[in-house]
Amino acid sequence: MKNIVPHITFCTLLLFGCAGLAIAQNTDEINRVEFFGGFSHNRVDTGLASEDLGDEFDTSFGKRLGANGVNLSLTGNFSKYVGAKFDFATHSKSENGSFEGDPFNIKYRISNYLGGIQIKNNSKDGPRVKPFAHIMAGVAKQTVTLESPALVEVFGSPTFKYSENNLALAFGGGVDVRVSRRVDIRLFQVDYNPTYVKGREFEDFELDGKLQNNVRFSFGIVIH
Repeated sequence: MKNIVPHITFCTLLLFGCAGLAIAQNTDEINRVEFFGGFSHNRVDTGLASEDLGDEFDTSFGKRLGANGVNLSLTGNFSKYVGAKFDFATHSKSENGSFEGDPFNIKYRISNYLGGIQIKNNSKDGPRVKPFAHIMAGVAKQTVTLESPALVEVFGSPTFKYSENNLALAFGGGVDVRVSRRVDIRLFQVDYNPTYVKGREFEDFELDGKLQNNVRFSFGIVIH
C-alpha cells in the first residue's frame, strides 16, 4: 500500500491540474452545476468464507455481501468536458440469527466520502444520451454492530460495535439520458470501489490487512 499511495496522489494532482487549466474556457453554454441522487447497491468483498464463520455462525455475510443504500454527488463543471466531483454513498445490511442457542443481530454499514474528476459532455445543447466517466479518491467508513444477550458475559454489554476508516477509490462511469432542459435520468452507473483495509490486532485474534474489491451499482435522477 505504501507504493500505491504516491501514484494515487500524483494522478489526483494531475487531474486537478488539467481541470484548473480548463477554467479559462468559456462556461456560458455549459451546465455549471450537476446534482445526482438515487438508489445504490454495493457488492462488498468481505473476504469471509463459510469456513471462516463456522456452521453455527454461517449467515449471508459471506465472501460477497449485498448492501443497499443511496448515492449522492455534486459536480462543478469547469469546461464542456471536465468537472470536479464530490460523491457520497452509504450502504447497509442487517440480519438476525442464532449462535449456540442465543439470538443475535448483526448490522454492517459502509459509507464512502470521495472526490475527484468527472468527464462528460456538459454542453446545454449537447446530445440526449450522455456517457460519463469519473475517477475519485477518499475515505470509506465501515461499521459492524453485533447485538446478542450472549455478549454480556464477554463485554459486559449486549452490544459490540467496531468502526474503521480506510482509503477508498472509485473508477467507473455510466450513461445519462436527457428528459428535459434541467433533468436527466441516470440509467446506470457502475464503479469499481476498492477499499484498503488496515490490519488490526485484538486481544484474542488478529485481522489481516486486505484489499476489498467492492463493486457499486447506482441509478437515479440528475438535476442541473
